[in-house]
Amino acid sequence: MNQKIVILLSLISTSFIFAQSVEGIITDKDNKPALETEVLITKNETKFSAITDENGMFKIPLKENGDYLFEIIKDGVKTNSEKITIKGAHRKDIQLKEAPVTEQKIEGVTVTAKKKLFERKVDRLVFNVENSVASQGIDAIEALAKTPMVKTSDDAISIAGKSNVAVMINDRLLNLNGQELINYLKTLRSDDILKIEVITTPPAKYDAEGKSGLINIILKKNANLGWNGSIQTSGNYFWGRPTVSARSGATFNYQGEKLSLSTNLSTGDNYWYYTTYNYLTGTTNNNYWNRDSQNLNNYKYKSGNLKAEYKINDKNLVGINYNYSHSNPMETGESVSERFNEQGLLNINSNFRNRNSRDVHNATAFYEAKIDSAGGKLSLTANMMLNNSNARNFSNTITSETISTMANPISKYRIYSGQADLEKTFGKIKTESGLKYTKIKNDSEFNFFSIENGQYNLNTDRTNTFFYNEQNYAAYFSTNFKISEKWDAKAGLRYEYTTLEGISMNDNTSAQIKYGKFFPTAYISYKPNENHSFSLNYSRRISRPYFGNLNPFKYYTSEYEYSTGNPYLLPSFSDNFEFGYVLKNSLNFTLYYNYNKDSWDRVQMVDGNYRYTVAKNFYNEDQAGINISYNYNKLKWLESSIFLNGFYAKSKSYDSSITPAPAGYSANLNIDNSIFLNKEKTVTFMLGLWGSLPNRNGNTYYYANSSLYTGLKLAFMEKKLLVNFYLNDILNTNREKGIEYYPTYNIDYQYKGITRNVHLSLTYKFGNNNVKGATKQVKFEESNRAGGGS
Repeated sequence: MNQKIVILLSLISTSFIFAQSVEGIITDKDNKPALETEVLITKNETKFSAITDENGMFKIPLKENGDYLFEIIKDGVKTNSEKITIKGAHRKDIQLKEAPVTEQKIEGVTVTAKKKLFERKVDRLVFNVENSVASQGIDAIEALAKTPMVKTSDDAISIAGKSNVAVMINDRLLNLNGQELINYLKTLRSDDILKIEVITTPPAKYDAEGKSGLINIILKKNANLGWNGSIQTSGNYFWGRPTVSARSGATFNYQGEKLSLSTNLSTGDNYWYYTTYNYLTGTTNNNYWNRDSQNLNNYKYKSGNLKAEYKINDKNLVGINYNYSHSNPMETGESVSERFNEQGLLNINSNFRNRNSRDVHNATAFYEAKIDSAGGKLSLTANMMLNNSNARNFSNTITSETISTMANPISKYRIYSGQADLEKTFGKIKTESGLKYTKIKNDSEFNFFSIENGQYNLNTDRTNTFFYNEQNYAAYFSTNFKISEKWDAKAGLRYEYTTLEGISMNDNTSAQIKYGKFFPTAYISYKPNENHSFSLNYSRRISRPYFGNLNPFKYYTSEYEYSTGNPYLLPSFSDNFEFGYVLKNSLNFTLYYNYNKDSWDRVQMVDGNYRYTVAKNFYNEDQAGINISYNYNKLKWLESSIFLNGFYAKSKSYDSSITPAPAGYSANLNIDNSIFLNKEKTVTFMLGLWGSLPNRNGNTYYYANSSLYTGLKLAFMEKKLLVNFYLNDILNTNREKGIEYYPTYNIDYQYKGITRNVHLSLTYKFGNNNVKGATKQVKFEESNRAGGGS
């Protein structure tokens, strides 16, 4: 009985405490109930809110009488804002305005209606994904495709036409690359992404490796305790092909008071078919070497990821991150060649069947400590990557006789790194400093067999073991300071010292290289008001060769063709300047200039009866251009984005055996439209186009290219079930075609894959969608150099 009396008294006292309230009905411009509309009442930074029901009704209890700021938010836009005085129960019925207010000043309070889609920070361009309706309900790869200056495909991510882009999550680099990176990003949902930062001139805290810049994906912070999960499946159907590509995955997130967990599993069976031609024509004689080929790839993989974070207390956090992937791709192909030289005409047919097995382990451990109340932080990180690869590659070369071979390349590379980063603020000046050590070790064994009468005979002349060791030492310091309310500046300096050694056991050769370089960065930004933002940036970068390109051993793909590396291949350096301007957080302009010194690429050479590819430093390049991006969302039923990159490029070769491509202008265009077919925006029609004009790089001239896509995006069951349906490359125009220039011959080539296809994906989410799980990642830039071969 006493308990019931206490409860009754509590209810009575509560009714007196909250005797003040605001209630009413919100209607739209057609005088219909405005459901799911947020009403916000604020006094002295204390906020009270409610969401209207299906009748447009709301009621907000208040603790005291007085003056309040009354605001209404519909679809992320503030439509009404005014001061009200509360004395007891207050009735407030509102009819929404036909168009949202854009900017309104009420007794010293400025109300900004539209959420910002783009922001120009001192050293990066920010795309606020959560403010883009068209970017919801998709995976991270699709969200990146809608980001200014970023282009994605099934196997690559690029910024303004530059490939080999490094991707970070929450300011920590993913220790994944190539197909493993794409597969992982497909497990991330755009609903969990707060914003995407495009950093074309990375500051000193990041490794100086790579000319293309960085992409930083910022996830939403955990708002609630609990768990959630999702399952996804997708597939591509290819016209004229009996097989489809498929991918399935599952994710799970848990957020507790101290422990956060995230895990995902995925498996895929990717199918890819492509045809190529490669025609070499002499310019000083009648020689030619033409090759037509067709290839079929079947890339099967399984991968998993586990992330865990433990909050020791409010100042200390520890965590681990482990990724594993297993793939066993199989590639088959055949080619027909005609070679004509001083010895006459020779017809060459060849075919191959390659089967590879690769296991990749990535492990990370980190510790973070807050050292003061001003945002000071100490971070310690350790990374490890292990890659074991074993292949069996069979080939046949058919002329007047048939020669059969089998190659067995075995590669084991290890990457270890450790770093310490310190952030410290002194008044208005924020500083960052750190140290890093990296060790790369690659043991590559290449066994080559001649097959005669079913017997495998080791060919010692074509068998080799290659040892590669590299060590990198780095230190950096940067400072970020606010000059005034409108001016910001940032500057930094990074020093990296590298030692490397490559040893080829077959020919008993070795190469040792040591070098140390400074990499300065500088940024300044000016923001006179909310509608205008200016920035000026500079950075110096380095592009180190993949260590597979340093192996001098000859890898024969037929009896007349092989590829080889170059143990004396040097890194290339680039100086990058940018001037940026953003208008009303929607229209972005970036003027840029890059100077690239000692750039390297793979080139095709002829040596008597042999044709081979080799990596060489051979040119310097100047490139200047402008990027323009614009996002339009003023209509409720349409969200559109457009990106245009126009530039001029000029290369100069200092190798007499390689001719630079003619200098000239070029441009890239991306247009993406999302048309919402209902008021709830759960049915979206999509139409997009990308294209590029002819361009040049080094000794290669690339022809124009384009692709058109359309599709539907559907959301069911309160947006827990998501369905995406795309028709890709509708006109079947996507292909790579170009010319390579040399003093005595030119090479015309084309690569055409089955880009016209139907894509269908299903995602079902369950649990508390506000839970994000463990979200920390760590920097591990060196892993990007392990996966490339050219």
